[in-house]
Amino acid sequence: MKCGWLVAVLGGVFSLAACSSDSGGTGTGIADASAFEGIYQLTAASENTAGCAAPGVSKLAQLRDQFFVVTGSELFGQKYQVLNSCSSVADCQAKRAAQLANQAYQIEYTFTLSSSSNATTLNGFEAGTGRGQGTQCVERTYADHVLTVAADHSLHLESRTKKLADQPQDEDGFCVVEPAKSKQEAAGKECSSLEIFDGAFVQAK
Repeated sequence: MKCGWLVAVLGGVFSLAACSSDSGGTGTGIADASAFEGIYQLTAASENTAGCAAPGVSKLAQLRDQFFVVTGSELFGQKYQVLNSCSSVADCQAKRAAQLANQAYQIEYTFTLSSSSNATTLNGFEAGTGRGQGTQCVERTYADHVLTVAADHSLHLESRTKKLADQPQDEDGFCVVEPAKSKQEAAGKECSSLEIFDGAFVQAK
């Protein structure tokens, strides 16, 4: 998830920013994702804004947060994992504590994983509302996230984004999102951008 600036997060799932979204709300849940949890240091980060056939140019040096933390949470009985950026081990620990306490914190990038394909793969998505322009909601997007863990406990995340068509604002003049409809709309559309993050395991807590 990216907004082009730091965003504030409450409880790990609610984004308080102009580029509102719904992340992972209709996933099937995660039974056990303890193998993914911990603090990691970024080893690679790239973005291809022209397509998803290959990784893009490295943006590792441009990122302020060179670490990330993966923390498990639960909402309405559904377990999920949140990957949050952080600037140091201490910052990662503080953000994990804030997430678990449902307190606000700031991040540079974040991804929510709400289901699992197998013991080494987690999946998530983000359906964006876009932004209001006149009476339309423009720049709407849908992104699929895949997070895999290797035998050495390193993590690899790929996030593929698709652009959705403009749609009218609701009767109150807001841009809202219905994740199931966004997912259906995105099916069959060409992937427009690819983000990749790699991290080396630092410590569990």
